[in-house]
Amino acid sequence: MRIWTGRAGSGKTTAILREIAARCESGGGRQILLVPELNSHRMERSLAAATDNRGARTAEVLTFSRLADRVFSEVGGLAQQMLTPAGQLLTLQEAARRVQGGLSVWGGLADKPELLGEALGVVDECKTCAVAPEALFAAAETCRDTALAAKLSDLAQLLTAYERLCDESLPDPRDRLTHLRDRLAESHVLDGAAVYLDGFLGFTPQELAVVDAVLAAGVPLAAAVACDMAYPEIFVTGCKTVKTLERMAKRHNRKAERIELGASRVARPAGLAAVEAQGLLPVRVPQESCEGVRLYAAASPFDECEHAAAYIRRKVRDEGARYRDFVVAARDIEPYSAFLAMAMARYDVPVFLAEKPDLLSRPPMALVTGALNAAQSYFKYEDLFGCLKTGLMHLTREESDKLENYALTWNIRGGAWEREWAEHPDGYGQPFDDRARAQLAELNALRARLIGPFSTLRERLKGEQPASGCVRALYDFLLAVDAPRCMADRAAAHEAAGRLQLADEYRQLWEILVSAMEQFAWVCGDTPLTAERFAKLFRLVLGEYDVGTIPVSLDRVTCGNIERACGENAKYVILLGVNDGLIPKAPSSASLLSDMERDKLDALGVELKAYGVERLLMEQETLYRALACPTEELLLTWHMSDAAGGETRPSYFVGVVRGLLPDVLFSTHQTETAQDRLQAERPAVEMACAYLSGDRTAAVRAAYGFYRDDERVHHAAQQRRGRGPLTSPHTIEGLYGKSLNLTASRVDTFYSCRFAFFMQYGLKARPRRVARFDALETGTFIHYVLEHALTALGKGAGGAAAAEEAAVRRACRTAVRQYVQEELGGMENKTARFRYLFGRLTRTVEQILDNVIDELRVSDFAPIDYEVDFSRGGDLPPVLCAEGEVSVSLSGKVDRVDGYIKNGRLYLRVMDYKSGKKSFSLSDIWYGLNMQLVIYLYALQQEGLERYRKRLTQTFNEIVPAGVLYVPVRDELPDAARDIDEDALRALRDKALRRSGLLSDDMELLEAMEHGLEGDGRFIPVTIKVKKGEDAPSLAAKSAVADLVRFGKLARYAHDKLLEMGRELRAGSVAANPCKKDKASSFCDWCDFRAACRFDETAGDKTRWLRHLSDEEFWQQVGGE
Repeated sequence: MRIWTGRAGSGKTTAILREIAARCESGGGRQILLVPELNSHRMERSLAAATDNRGARTAEVLTFSRLADRVFSEVGGLAQQMLTPAGQLLTLQEAARRVQGGLSVWGGLADKPELLGEALGVVDECKTCAVAPEALFAAAETCRDTALAAKLSDLAQLLTAYERLCDESLPDPRDRLTHLRDRLAESHVLDGAAVYLDGFLGFTPQELAVVDAVLAAGVPLAAAVACDMAYPEIFVTGCKTVKTLERMAKRHNRKAERIELGASRVARPAGLAAVEAQGLLPVRVPQESCEGVRLYAAASPFDECEHAAAYIRRKVRDEGARYRDFVVAARDIEPYSAFLAMAMARYDVPVFLAEKPDLLSRPPMALVTGALNAAQSYFKYEDLFGCLKTGLMHLTREESDKLENYALTWNIRGGAWEREWAEHPDGYGQPFDDRARAQLAELNALRARLIGPFSTLRERLKGEQPASGCVRALYDFLLAVDAPRCMADRAAAHEAAGRLQLADEYRQLWEILVSAMEQFAWVCGDTPLTAERFAKLFRLVLGEYDVGTIPVSLDRVTCGNIERACGENAKYVILLGVNDGLIPKAPSSASLLSDMERDKLDALGVELKAYGVERLLMEQETLYRALACPTEELLLTWHMSDAAGGETRPSYFVGVVRGLLPDVLFSTHQTETAQDRLQAERPAVEMACAYLSGDRTAAVRAAYGFYRDDERVHHAAQQRRGRGPLTSPHTIEGLYGKSLNLTASRVDTFYSCRFAFFMQYGLKARPRRVARFDALETGTFIHYVLEHALTALGKGAGGAAAAEEAAVRRACRTAVRQYVQEELGGMENKTARFRYLFGRLTRTVEQILDNVIDELRVSDFAPIDYEVDFSRGGDLPPVLCAEGEVSVSLSGKVDRVDGYIKNGRLYLRVMDYKSGKKSFSLSDIWYGLNMQLVIYLYALQQEGLERYRKRLTQTFNEIVPAGVLYVPVRDELPDAARDIDEDALRALRDKALRRSGLLSDDMELLEAMEHGLEGDGRFIPVTIKVKKGEDAPSLAAKSAVADLVRFGKLARYAHDKLLEMGRELRAGSVAANPCKKDKASSFCDWCDFRAACRFDETAGDKTRWLRHLSDEEFWQQVGGE
């Protein structure tokens, strides 16, 4: 046996290839070059080059797996079906179930799927390290640690049962090397051959057993081991491997010749060569030249990736490098994978990420796990719509959105999915017209299409079902929702978009799912499983699979873990995450056997994988692979804070390099980030846009100078100038129509924030709302009851004012019953909580109706109209405002109109029911808010004469404004002592229900509104005072009154504000300018469109402070007296 040793690049592989080539030339028989799986393709190319493509007949590259295939094809067993990783997990679960009665430590393992993966890892170690159950039983017998002895006994029983199951069904693929060792002597594969081993850092006990069998067969053997025997503390595995091979040679009476090639012979810059040669030595000699090494301190892991991308771009552009010349490695690439993908895409750097993808996060697997969860949770919202949002079902995205809106609105859960839906698609208080009925019919059809497969799956998984039946139910579900076609379509879409690696992955996923189901059915057979257990086990099974992908083009940057990415030399290596705890990597303790227990096992002669100190020493070897990989430059990066913002430190190795190379090029994110972003178009354009925000740093100026005429910069500049205005008359007309049709709520929204108006009434965006009987629906209900009850009472003798208490109660309850039937569809399907709260609300509306009746009993004003509709085809035409080319119309309804006839005049008072705490304010009107009552009052004056002459028996010649009032219709709970009497409590409630508004200052009209006025009015917002020495009462200054001239000016001002709104809309105003009345709150606080708005004062958005105007200030502003 000859063993070549030496550092990476010392010529070991070259020596083997030369010898193989020479033997091929001289006809020296067959040569087999045995290499690790990862190296096989590269070594095939190297062998072909070494033999000038003439060695194919006598020399070949094999791996242990391919050697097993050769042997089994000759002696039998090649076609034998094997357990997949999923099958191994399920077989272990079945083994645990069979022996659970005899297990003392792991007795519940079969019922704990979350522990099965860890248990499988221990079983895998036993297989790989050739530890038989008998050895574990023997160790348990002699072990003095009773807890460890119990674990070993459990493990031995588990392994025995597992192997017995494998013998009964499918063999474990991890036993193939054991079978290869046993049957190698029966084969002629090695007859007349010489075997060479290369590329192995070390061998597992199973692999060593095969090597031992090769030696036993008398086959010439040579090996190349990457190690420096002078430094066994650095090359732990390599040195250990050399000594093991030498012992094996001695055991077979062979001479072991060690050929030490020493240092690396690869030509490298001086600094890079020094790091490879001395970087891991205990004593180092500082070097003058630092060529070939760079250090970079990044702000974050993403900053590391961004710097790596910029570094690659520089080298490709300035030095003519190819993307395939670069390797980006990390000790653990998984935390970096998302950042790398983003950064490389941002800098237009093509990459191949050599990592194991998380299959469970892929949409096809999410569909499967979500469906199983939905079946056991009885259609929980998150599970059901998690499946829909994978996009791999038979419903379109639009159809899914419609279902989700309804489900959220009506809180659809469980059995409600299987029943016909009957509620209004838009929630409470909406008219059930033909459009709504058509929507509901469509939703029910979609509901049936969606829930059918889920219901079938749930039914077939009820109780305990055979595992094979569970698998069949899942398979039928996937066919029912058309998952295979959807997955094929997704793969085609990825391919068309150039995402070839994803397309390749999707094409494999259906096969993986089918394979997992086949293995599950094969291994578990008729084992009874509940839906919950099946879901947990199947999720574990899917987690055991891997997707194999290859680079979709040759010229790509390779990214991966050090072990995978640094297998051969590359010109440039970027090592990410050179942080404390990452390099060297802290040993993992995720195992059912602790390091202390493994130490005791070692003493008992049971040797498993490396652990503890040995594992930590092996980290040096892994780091050496990264240091030996580059031939031109090594870039070491680390981050100062992690992805969560926590502070981190650089690895000790950073200090080593800075000590070895005192003048090494060291940069930080503070100095490099700006320059990095100039290396690619997308980040450079973003920097150019930063110029518009006032950034005048050199890099930003350079970017702006180059990209100032770029369309993207122009677009950013447009955004900096604020939102809008919309410049296309065609677009504005498309959003708002040819004529501007407004309502009171639209006007209030516009004057609260232009952008909110644009979102709600221009784009027709709507927030998702849960159907609740909230303040809005409560107000609708109270309006309905008051209108219908007062109308009914008004038909009696003397009108509503003369109605007795019992009649008032009957009218109220009749109106409530009508509302329940017409608007709520009855109470049959309502919850007990809803019925209780609705009962409380009914008592509240009775108290409010009593208050309204009490007012009418002391007033000459009486209701003469309800729900007056100002609209085309309504009771009265909409209010029109026109000036020049601007014309707007205001539509809406007035809750109640009260009238009083005197001296041939009809005095009108407009009443608006308010369930909230809004009160009438002239200051609000100044800012364009709450103007509708004033506008409607004057519209009634101009348009209502004919209407009310027909409705009223008394004659009159003109209509005169008497006022506008907000009527509070909410349940007020005033602060009061517990022992307060009923009259005092009623007085407090009356005070809270006192109207707000603006009334005529005519004392006779005020007396007509509320008889016996004295002091503060009980119902109307006036206060009467009597001055000393005067008999006639007068109005206090705080009374909310105005003369007819002021009423006219008020109406004119409201008219002008509507025209102002019309002009702004036609000019395309969409500014985000929310109003704010105080520091505590603003319109933004309850705006439905905050997520779309993203208010930003630096982008030109502005808050409008609405300073409160006193009534006198308001009258002065609109024209004084």
